[in-house]
Amino acid sequence: MQKNLTQAYRKILSEVPLHWFDRSRVHEAEFAKLSGLFLPGTSVAYERSRQRIMVVGRETRRWNVVSSEAPFRTLDDYIQTAMAKQQVHLLRCLAAPPDKGASFFNLLRALASQHERDGIAWANLFSFAWNSRSPMRWANFPELLEISERLLKAQIEVLEPDIIIFANGASSAQFRQRYFPYKGDHSVCSEFADYRAQGIAVDQLWQFRLGRKIQCYRIQHPSSISAASRAARRFLLEHVL
Repeated sequence: MQKNLTQAYRKILSEVPLHWFDRSRVHEAEFAKLSGLFLPGTSVAYERSRQRIMVVGRETRRWNVVSSEAPFRTLDDYIQTAMAKQQVHLLRCLAAPPDKGASFFNLLRALASQHERDGIAWANLFSFAWNSRSPMRWANFPELLEISERLLKAQIEVLEPDIIIFANGASSAQFRQRYFPYKGDHSVCSEFADYRAQGIAVDQLWQFRLGRKIQCYRIQHPSSISAASRAARRFLLEHVL
């Protein structure tokens, strides 16, 4: 899987301007606040897991794939560095104590404690951050969105999760729906269901199948502290999964 991921990444990223990666235009306002690329890797243990769960969040970190001490060399080297960095970060976070309050990684830790830790995969709706936050206000967001969509779809194809939890939140829901339409002739989703009968609002928890194969759930971002969001996460973890 790691090899297939690398090949898919190389094909997609070879079409992206190199200065998005090598920071050669970081002195320009347009690119000064662009993060490094979020590019998750995987492991042999994940490949062998009996159940694979992918959680799709949204990019808010400033990934420093290259630096003055470790400058950009080649795209292949950049891809390998990014994959290794983010895989290490995932494993470290899964092994760490819970954060105070609600957080994205608390959801991943809860899943890891109830299922196979090696079977947890982390993906993001957006592959770059802007100013350490969502890139939706960046001037080149339309191009970033296209790249992010292709990367996420490649990750799903290669990693073959049994379950996907879309936890990117309401503000970016329109982009998830663009990637994976659920209405009209181009819909790739089916078998919709909700848990209103169990007291969970449809805007807090909703399920469907992607490509008639992968069981998916949509929740609010795990950092949401509303009572309704907490109840939906708890219901998903304790009763659905």
